[in-house]
Amino acid sequence: MKKYFLFEHLLIIIFVMIIFSYSAIAHDIKLGGQLNTSLTGFYDRQLGFGYIPQANLDLELFLPLKNNSEIRCAGYSSINIAEGKVDFLWKKLYWKHRFDNFHLTIGRQPVSWSFGSLLNPVDYSLGAAALDRDYNTKFQNAIEIYYPINWHTSLSLLSSSPGSLEDSKIGLRGRTLINDFDVTVHFVQEQVLAAEPGQQRFGITAKGDIDRFSVYSALGYYHDDVDSFSLLAGTDYSYFFQSGNQLYFQAEYLNIPPELLSQITGSMMSAQWEGKDKNIHLLVSNASYQIDEFSSIGLTSLYNFSDDTILFLPTYSNQINTNTTLEIQAAIKMESIEESDLKSLKLIVGTPAHIFVEIGINYAF
Repeated sequence: MKKYFLFEHLLIIIFVMIIFSYSAIAHDIKLGGQLNTSLTGFYDRQLGFGYIPQANLDLELFLPLKNNSEIRCAGYSSINIAEGKVDFLWKKLYWKHRFDNFHLTIGRQPVSWSFGSLLNPVDYSLGAAALDRDYNTKFQNAIEIYYPINWHTSLSLLSSSPGSLEDSKIGLRGRTLINDFDVTVHFVQEQVLAAEPGQQRFGITAKGDIDRFSVYSALGYYHDDVDSFSLLAGTDYSYFFQSGNQLYFQAEYLNIPPELLSQITGSMMSAQWEGKDKNIHLLVSNASYQIDEFSSIGLTSLYNFSDDTILFLPTYSNQINTNTTLEIQAAIKMESIEESDLKSLKLIVGTPAHIFVEIGINYAF
């Protein structure tokens, strides 16, 4: 852990020195970000009712491109008002240089091999992004070499350290276009410096258009103590009304090892079958409707066929003015009841195990 902090402090010192080298164009340096405040009320079957007031601040320093070099600095601060705790996370603290034949990126950077799916069982870091949300595992101390072969084909080599040096891992990704389908092939080796190397992952993704529908799929192979496979197949569709309003729908089916469920959903769902070698089946969908130019509503749902657990995630967003947005989010997790009474709708549908409602105001500057 000490080595990790030394590495991060060394990065900060290097970036401070580089930023000072930009003094000649200081007038082009800009600061932007977003302030978010929210109040979350929740119900848990065991904990009962409660509420959590929170605030967080996203800040980013925008530096101009200089001599084919780019510097990105962005941080995230979260304030738990109830407990009086403040956490800080560097999202971006990297230097990127575009050489003639390749691009080199060094430092704290977002790393995700997303391809438009709601969940991603073959990402570089499982759970880095899920249901249009980014999680802390997406931001890592890494070195990336990006080599563009031609307009449609490229190779990426990554080495990152999510925590201590023993957690270091490497990844290789190839991307190309085949019959108008965007195809990627990649490999990840976890804990490459540990006495016993961790899991190896192989993944293939494909995405393209068939008529008015976008279709995509992914295959994953996980080499560990017990080898396993995963499958994802999905589609999305957009419909535009004459008034300009948009209706968007996305759905996907996943066949995954049980232990992957909590990882790829950001711990929003977990499987009762963890530790078993039988895959579980998951159906995920998202529907959103753009009410007007400033507001929209949406509903995301996850259904686990293996234990009949359902998670509903409704959202509402309204841009109050140029800089301010109101967002309302909720989550309802339903668990099935083994002893069903046909006369009781409550028992047929299930009972809520967890409920939360979050009301937030976001101010961008």
